[in-house]
Amino acid sequence: MIPLRKPIATLALLALLASACSSGSAVVATIGTDTEITETDLGGLYATETLPVNDELRSAIFALIARAALIEAARTDLNVELDLPAVELVYEGLIAQRDAAGVDTATFIDIPNAGDGMLRFNAEVGILRDQVIVALVSDSAYLDALFASPAPITTVCAKHILVGTSAQADYVLAQLAGGADFAVLADQVSDDAGPGGDLGCRQAAEYVGEFADATLVAPLNEVFGPVETEFGFHIILVSERTMPTREEIIADPVTNLSSGELNGLWQEWFNAQLQAAVVDLEPEYGTWSPVGILPPE
Repeated sequence: MIPLRKPIATLALLALLASACSSGSAVVATIGTDTEITETDLGGLYATETLPVNDELRSAIFALIARAALIEAARTDLNVELDLPAVELVYEGLIAQRDAAGVDTATFIDIPNAGDGMLRFNAEVGILRDQVIVALVSDSAYLDALFASPAPITTVCAKHILVGTSAQADYVLAQLAGGADFAVLADQVSDDAGPGGDLGCRQAAEYVGEFADATLVAPLNEVFGPVETEFGFHIILVSERTMPTREEIIADPVTNLSSGELNGLWQEWFNAQLQAAVVDLEPEYGTWSPVGILPPE
């Protein structure tokens, strides 16, 4: 079994949109002192005139409030203005994909009654996420901490032999010391089905902690271990280890940081902004909370 780190749960803002709304212009919610969400804003998400006030509608209201709060926080806290030309390119790309599929928007994104406004919403939040991540990783304090614990930015090319007990690990080490070929031995005794024990090249942070730490310190092209993880005992062979510069990380965080690191950055910032948001929601829709709108009693 490959010793991969368990996936990090992320707050799926884009999945919150469901069905709902009216074509009126009455105010639904006010964020801060002057940013309003109206029925017209909600209606722009859907290809229907009216739908009931229900949990799906509250999810849509929550998503629009969240978007407004995030855009304002990005502007005031990070000096980031939403890149509208980039949004337009993504939006046009989504439209082209939908048209190529020969379906309507609701079918394309599998949301009942969805209109093109939902495609634009997704484009806006996606671009904002990318911009926010670039701003966050550009912070010198963040970069200092990152290079102090470099698993999320270090790519390692490694093989391993996985066995169930310490005694079996000692046997593997003895065989390798006696001249056995690593890949051949991996095929013979490893509990991981990967051919030759080859894990390929990936960021160290994608592995569970003990294994990741080992790949960062193992001498290149030398047998290292045993290293115990939740999967068993690993004998490791690291052939290559590379790390980007600060400039490379800032220029392309998606390539140079693990998906877990990126998701963690976005989710921490996202949740902090929702916790700090001041929202006045019309009572008929429920009560605002940073994790969702509570229905009226």
